[in-house]
Amino acid sequence: MGEIIRVGLMLMLVAVIAAVALGYVNSVTSPIIAEQKEQAKLAAMIDVAGSLGAGNLVFDTLSVPELANPYAGVDETLAVVAVTDSTGSELGYLFVAYGKGYSSTVQTLIAVNTSGTVTGNTVLYQQETPGLGANVSNPAKFLYQFDDRNASTLVLKKDGGGAEGLDAITGSTITSRAVTCSVKAGLDALSDAGVIPVEGGVI
Repeated sequence: MGEIIRVGLMLMLVAVIAAVALGYVNSVTSPIIAEQKEQAKLAAMIDVAGSLGAGNLVFDTLSVPELANPYAGVDETLAVVAVTDSTGSELGYLFVAYGKGYSSTVQTLIAVNTSGTVTGNTVLYQQETPGLGANVSNPAKFLYQFDDRNASTLVLKKDGGGAEGLDAITGSTITSRAVTCSVKAGLDALSDAGVIPVEGGVI
């Protein structure tokens, strides 16, 4: 009986030490990981925003009271960043679209000019099936089709887009639809809030 108690105490001591060690490591690495994610996001913003114009770009969070949030269903928020050049001239906007894919919420960074046309994009995060939905991270597999399109033309061929629609990634309709619909939803929200022109109209 005494041996059982001794072994139990030893196991408990090991568990406590391990928990404390993990907690310490987490407290030390969490800020570093968060900083690395922010740096990666900033690098992606600079890269994608480069499609809006050359020169020293300036980023500023845009506050739009009328802006609806189309991403509440995945517990995310539509945040818009205004992009200007060094003279203060407005070039366009950046936002992250959140689409519920097959096995993750795909985060797509989108650059749109002041006319409402997509000029650049990149996937910030996805955990889709390797070799299938994960191909969404390869611009040549899917996202290249978004360039020079506006909200009305962001439709998959198999969802009624016709010959002008987007080709889905082979074997990954769910992921393709999630990204397409999430980007369209963001553009529609910007248009409804008066940030970009209504289709066929002006602000």
